[in-house]
Amino acid sequence: MVTKRWMTMAVLGALALLLAACSDGLGEHDTSLAEFDVARSAVVSASGEYLVVHDGALDTGALEVIAAAGGEIVRGIPQIGVTAVRASDPGFADAAASIDNVSHVGPDLMLSLDLPEAQLVAADISVEGIEDNDLYVAFQWDIRRVGGNADTWAVQKGAGVTVAVLDTGVFATHPDIEPNYAYGKDFTDITIELPPGWIMWDQGGTQDYNGHGTHVAGAIAATIDTGRIIGVAPEASVANYKVMVAVLTDTGVATGIGYQSWIVDGIVTAADDGVHVINMSLGGWRAMNEPDGAAAYVSYLRATQYARWQGALVVASSGNAGLDLTKIRPEFHVPSGTPAAMSINATGPDDSLTFYSNYGVSDTRVVGPGGDISEPPFSYCLSAYSPLNAWVPGAGWVFSIGTSMAAPKVAGVAALVYAQNPGIRPQQVAALLQSTADPLDDRGFTAEFGPGMVDAYEALTR
Repeated sequence: MVTKRWMTMAVLGALALLLAACSDGLGEHDTSLAEFDVARSAVVSASGEYLVVHDGALDTGALEVIAAAGGEIVRGIPQIGVTAVRASDPGFADAAASIDNVSHVGPDLMLSLDLPEAQLVAADISVEGIEDNDLYVAFQWDIRRVGGNADTWAVQKGAGVTVAVLDTGVFATHPDIEPNYAYGKDFTDITIELPPGWIMWDQGGTQDYNGHGTHVAGAIAATIDTGRIIGVAPEASVANYKVMVAVLTDTGVATGIGYQSWIVDGIVTAADDGVHVINMSLGGWRAMNEPDGAAAYVSYLRATQYARWQGALVVASSGNAGLDLTKIRPEFHVPSGTPAAMSINATGPDDSLTFYSNYGVSDTRVVGPGGDISEPPFSYCLSAYSPLNAWVPGAGWVFSIGTSMAAPKVAGVAALVYAQNPGIRPQQVAALLQSTADPLDDRGFTAEFGPGMVDAYEALTR
């Protein structure tokens, strides 16, 4: 049986913990704009790559004008009027901005995975008495906290609904995921130029060479029947949209990076494919008052709105800088900061906002469990992982924390709602998730929690 083979492979006596550290300590959420470094390390500058946002259609004439300005179109997204362009002439941006139907031009920057500062720690966990779903029983407090339990699954398990995971890929043959794996699409290019000292770990295709995407997929839809963990929607289908590649940085840190155009294209394609939910446990910062940021923000804005028009709910992690997002305008965390996305903050086992989670009245929609460092490993979020990762090659399950872990819990609950209510629109799903959330503050809606913790059982039975 495939499950037993993976039990041996995992070697739980040396499970990896992605342990977050924060120099400011727990519970501090008062970073001011003056302390906010606009040149964040999560952004890797690209060379000669641009996002061009058009006001009109991407007809032959518009594309010919871009070419005449010195640009080579490498990716067209006509549904939202966006092109990704490569140009060696440093004057291209100014030339393109002067074109009649072009509203914004900016660099097609890369994003790296937006995670709390992490390190690896070994865990001494007994492998005696292993049974199916044993890790769910022992460690998945986060899944249970949002209503991932027998009572909820007696009502709905999510069959017939597809959740798109836009991430580093998904390890399709993982025993917890394989029965629910629908398909994979690759939007990446492993031949991209990396910063000096960085190494391309990824080998291309839809496979996950990082582990992050597999972790997210497991939290959403790990099956009850064949593995060791359970996802919130254990019969929903997972669609793998690989928009980031696995790399090793010059300091030896394993992460995922992707051009913004890859991510935007993934959103639009997933929407056209008819998925019900789009989960993005990724993000970066963009300033609307700067050309470098405006093109990216508008591209995400159009893409997430397009997804909503097509019937897909967009769920995105709010980010891990511990910031009040309302206070850093005109900076936005994207794609979570776009109006059509549900921005998800992270809580720990005690339902308090985690030290790393962003928040803010303007962005917060609901919260989900993301884990904290109060009681390792029990306060972390356990999920599936790709054994092809560079952190702990061969590991099939790891613990991790972050808003990346909070978002898929909400995506899973949304999948259950779609399955329970055929024909429901994304705006209605979002409203239902908010109106049935478990309040975490007696003041009502707050910047930290919104209306509260997403609640699967309440959302299905209200």
